[in-house]
Amino acid sequence: RLCARGRAAKSMSAAAANPAKSKTYAHQDSLPDYPVPSLEETSEVYLRSLRPLLTDEQYEHSQAVVADFVREGGQAHELQQVLLDRAGEHRNWIEEWWLRMAYLMTRETHAVHVNWFGVFPDWGVKLSPVQAAALMMISTLEFKAALDAQELPPETMRGQPLCMHQYSLIFGSTRIPQEGEDVIETHSDSKHIVVFRNDHVFSVRPYHPDGTMFSVAEAAAMLQQVIDMSSSVLEETEEPSVSVLTAMNRDKWAAVRTDMIERSALNRASIREIETALYCLSFEDSSPTSKQEVAQACLAGDGRNKWFDKSFTTLVFDNGRGGCNAEHSPVDAMVCVAMFDYVVKRTRDKVILEQAHLFGPLPRSAVPPPTKLKFELWPQLSMAIETASVELTQLISDISIRVFKFKHFGKAFIKNYKMHPDFFVQMAIQLAYFRMHGEPVATYETGHTRAFYHGRTETIRACSSESVAFCKAMTESSTSQADAFLALRAALQAHGEYAQLALSGRACDRHLLGLYIAAHFLGMQPRPAIFTDVAYKKSGGGGNFVVSSSNVGYTPLFGGFAPMVKHGYGACYSILDSRINISTSSWNVCPHTDCTKFGEHLVRALIDLQHLCIAANPPLEQPSKL
Repeated sequence: RLCARGRAAKSMSAAAANPAKSKTYAHQDSLPDYPVPSLEETSEVYLRSLRPLLTDEQYEHSQAVVADFVREGGQAHELQQVLLDRAGEHRNWIEEWWLRMAYLMTRETHAVHVNWFGVFPDWGVKLSPVQAAALMMISTLEFKAALDAQELPPETMRGQPLCMHQYSLIFGSTRIPQEGEDVIETHSDSKHIVVFRNDHVFSVRPYHPDGTMFSVAEAAAMLQQVIDMSSSVLEETEEPSVSVLTAMNRDKWAAVRTDMIERSALNRASIREIETALYCLSFEDSSPTSKQEVAQACLAGDGRNKWFDKSFTTLVFDNGRGGCNAEHSPVDAMVCVAMFDYVVKRTRDKVILEQAHLFGPLPRSAVPPPTKLKFELWPQLSMAIETASVELTQLISDISIRVFKFKHFGKAFIKNYKMHPDFFVQMAIQLAYFRMHGEPVATYETGHTRAFYHGRTETIRACSSESVAFCKAMTESSTSQADAFLALRAALQAHGEYAQLALSGRACDRHLLGLYIAAHFLGMQPRPAIFTDVAYKKSGGGGNFVVSSSNVGYTPLFGGFAPMVKHGYGACYSILDSRINISTSSWNVCPHTDCTKFGEHLVRALIDLQHLCIAANPPLEQPSKL
């Protein structure tokens, strides 16, 4: 999900703004291999995460199931040996399995379900859509140039370098639909960008023949031609919404794409031009006036003008506001967030420092015209587009998003009490759900494993026995504020300990997934009972976390995503010095969830935690340096 941890994003944005000596990929070969945890440790961590979610009887049953699984001669040891053998051959034994199982083999549409959205802050001045798009395009290409030259220093965590491999996959990557399992193609040396507007599709090349990139003025002149060429309101000139095909079931889209490229050389050329582009840019024909409206438009909007298979699409609205929609398979969101943080800062710098010199008038002949991408249609293809459009519209209508601008306090207040801001917000999420639904629930928070070679993510299981004790303390009138404060401290400590397990590759979810896959490959029968036990799904196993949460970091950018399950919530947030940006989501098909009410409970929980801190312990004079 969104965010691998906020601290990494902060490190990257600072690095992007202040290049240091180390080259971007300088430490790749020296990073440690991804570890295989011991069966004993994983079973202990797993059982500890089950305890707050099960009755005594259920927990005793799960204890017996786990004990039988890991006993001497039990199924786990044969599976563990598969992982150890694999780790002897691959520096990261889970990398390929995770990519395939979590993303490429899923067959449902990844539009809305998997793709995430980002909302960019306001520019501070009024920009036309062409100006905003040109500024962001050149800032994005400047980031790519710095990346290609390895001028972006490696991210670090507590002084240790993190894996930068995913940065090599940001540009030019596309998820290609295939029957049964998709593939990822990366064309990072491409020189073109694909632009969508009003269902028209164009390819633009913002580089001179000698390879130097356009100026902002040249990019604006080029994009103005896109606007001019796609502004006809005559009904007979409307273009087919080919992009909605990328929101189909993956097997269906694979079949349609194969038919398109085999039957028509024109279609093949246009599709390949999109798939090999550095990224996509979409001019949206709306003028959202609030972050709420921008968020809704960036997640899907009306579903058009977005090639959901591309690694990322920058969206620009008629009033100059911006955002993004990104495909999750090749690159975790925090890597893209670091890039967008750089792009937003560079764009703002250009606006503030150079605005008078950016958009000098240029003749149309100063830049080459955009290349219009065309498609040949036939009745069966037209019907597929219509069907995809209807299905996507239904999907969009089933997801609700709410944005909350929490202005009461931010990380400065939290750190003043020597508490970790992220852990603090996570406990507020636990309290919000507990109050609204009357029970604890399996909660996912994204942690990263980028301290290891090609590391990606690991689950931080945020619901603990300590968090449940804290929630009960906050909802029982007989509990004193002092005791509730102590319960909060205990819950924060437990969360921090689990987060450290995740960061060190010793949490349970990726290891359990590896054992599950090994059992599948071995054709193990009967299937290990640990994976059929009701506790496995109830605790979130197999992608069943009821609350899915992510911290975008300590940046004005924020975003969101859909819940993992139909009866669940998505919760995404960014924590600034004096405010917290929050987005919540839920599926309308479930009568028991409501992201608006959940967000309101979260706001109330944050305020109550503030009151608890103040009442139990007067503010310290100096903030801590967490």
